[in-house]
Amino acid sequence: MSMENVRKLLYHEYGLDPYELRLLMMVADWTGDDGKGFAKSAKTIASQLHMSERTVHNKLRSLREKGFLRYGNQHIVDDIAPNRRPKVYDMHLPKNRGERNAPQEIKPKSRGERNALQKTGMNQGCSWHESGMNQGCTQRADNTTKSIETIKTIERDPRAKPTPIPIDWKPSEEHRALADRLGVDCDIEAEKFRDRALDSGARSADWNAKYRNWLVKGKERGFATPKDSNARRRFTWGSEEVKRVLGPIACEGTDTYMELACKVADLLNQGVDPEMLRRQLENVPGDVLAEQLFEQEAAA
Repeated sequence: MSMENVRKLLYHEYGLDPYELRLLMMVADWTGDDGKGFAKSAKTIASQLHMSERTVHNKLRSLREKGFLRYGNQHIVDDIAPNRRPKVYDMHLPKNRGERNAPQEIKPKSRGERNALQKTGMNQGCSWHESGMNQGCTQRADNTTKSIETIKTIERDPRAKPTPIPIDWKPSEEHRALADRLGVDCDIEAEKFRDRALDSGARSADWNAKYRNWLVKGKERGFATPKDSNARRRFTWGSEEVKRVLGPIACEGTDTYMELACKVADLLNQGVDPEMLRRQLENVPGDVLAEQLFEQEAAA
């Protein structure tokens, strides 16, 4: 397992939906720090993550298109029967919050272009102008050089271009967990934040980061709306109450832990007393914890 990759997935805003996040958490759990060599069939992934195989295929394709997954060394699974052989994937997570996509790869389209680029170091071009037959090769090499320079520029300045707040923007589970820790009403503050952004015509490169700052500064300066203590609280998988109920367990940091934490959050949102639930689960073995939580949910 790569705890570094798990940490990035938990605390960075990558714009992933819950299914994509769970799938990448599995990849991070299965691979090392380099994220290479993930080889599980869609059927196995679907079974372990409680998804349909169709959803798994769709999310794998979506993660490839977004640059978080790419095809890896397929020879890793050569010893598996061809009709049961899974695809091998490598994971790429941006080094910082602004870098949204994996670095592009320059792949020559033809064998002649590939040989020319290998001979000339990709930026020299073909210099055989005397024959009058290879000037096109020089042009291709020049275009390749320009593409490389463009990629370098993107990598040097990965911060996304500031844009207006999206119409469908809404607070994430990470925002709700932060607001819960601060004792701030997340939904009311989100409405104020969205209205302020629309009214002022503000632009930002990362609206999720901007809202996190809004919550923290609102709490520090006293203008944030306190959470109503009489209203039923909205718990998330990252809430402190959820962590206290589960306590230290062996699967902490994995997608199994996230699934259990989500189930506990659902129970707390249904009104189950957190202290009573903690006592009931205190001596339950880890391998039957999920079963116990399902029974608790049914009773609730």
